[in-house]
Amino acid sequence: MIQSFTRIEAEVRAMRSTIDALLAAQIPVLSWWAIAAVASRASATLTVLSIFLVGTWLHINGLASIGEIVTFMGFATMLIGRLEALVGFINSVFLEGPKIQDFFRVVDTLPQVHDRANALDIGQVKGTVAFENVSFSYDGKRTAVADLSFVAHPGDTIALVGSTGSGKSTTLSLLHRVFDPQSGRVLIDGHDIRDVSLVSLRRNIGVVFQEPMLFARTIKENLQVGRPEATDEEIWQACERAQAMDFLRRQPDGLDTEVAERGRSLSGGERQRLSIARALLKDPPVLILDEATSALDATTEQKLQLALEEVMKGRTTFVIAHRLATIRHASRILVFDQGRVVESGSFEELVAQGGIFAALAKAQFMSGAEDMPAAKPITSA
Repeated sequence: MIQSFTRIEAEVRAMRSTIDALLAAQIPVLSWWAIAAVASRASATLTVLSIFLVGTWLHINGLASIGEIVTFMGFATMLIGRLEALVGFINSVFLEGPKIQDFFRVVDTLPQVHDRANALDIGQVKGTVAFENVSFSYDGKRTAVADLSFVAHPGDTIALVGSTGSGKSTTLSLLHRVFDPQSGRVLIDGHDIRDVSLVSLRRNIGVVFQEPMLFARTIKENLQVGRPEATDEEIWQACERAQAMDFLRRQPDGLDTEVAERGRSLSGGERQRLSIARALLKDPPVLILDEATSALDATTEQKLQLALEEVMKGRTTFVIAHRLATIRHASRILVFDQGRVVESGSFEELVAQGGIFAALAKAQFMSGAEDMPAAKPITSA
């Protein structure tokens, strides 16, 4: 970025000004620190020297033996050493104080979402999801989701469509309890998810995020995040269904290959396929796909669509999509605008209505609805 916009000199000047400001703030403190350190060491040296001189005078006058002088100097040196250690400890506490405060501020942070007393363990759910008049706001001023109501049955594929910031991702975040709604409720198999333990709820939901998150661990450990007991055979099956076998075979150590922080040693498409494989390995009854194929090339996406079509059978699937061709055969499409569902129906029904969705479809396909390509979907009813 810096090189592309020829900002090298400007950024260097900014860095130097930052360093100058840092030194200007530190030098007064370091100066007093140096004075204190020199005074402490000088005091210790003068103390030992004074003891030696006094002891010499006492010995000359026959008031102390050499052994007594040496013993006294040894005790004095040990005492000075302990005092210096105490001063050093106090200094380190003051220096590390801000860091310690930051550490405990994080450790003591209470999660916004937590289990209620006597929260239920719902086991394996069938996958019926219902939103009943759900509203949510991040800041209490602007509504992110308002009066949202719909029902999804097992086997349904619900597509969420809308502009950026319209409430799609927030809706699905409420489903797996990243947040709790301010009003209304979200039900899974008839249970209010706030009455369900977080572990049992999230055990039943698999999520493929638009930005895949991988840890600086092996590929196998990343895939086992949602299901640690999975066998190698099950892992390879999930990878095959996610169209990840081709690049896994190219890895020097296969599943034991280490990936960099956030998976940066892999390409965007490779990270996305591993993220999909991780969700498939979990085998959840509810599946959330947040632009799951956005980082894939056309050929890989087409193959993965066919695999996902089989995977989604019998599951309740929620898809956030911007490429409308991928949701052509969704059971229902919810069109969001400013946190509200303004249109709902099948692909053909929404195109026929001539509303927001029809305008989006026309803009993407650059023609009327009748000319839209019958692309292979990533979903199935």
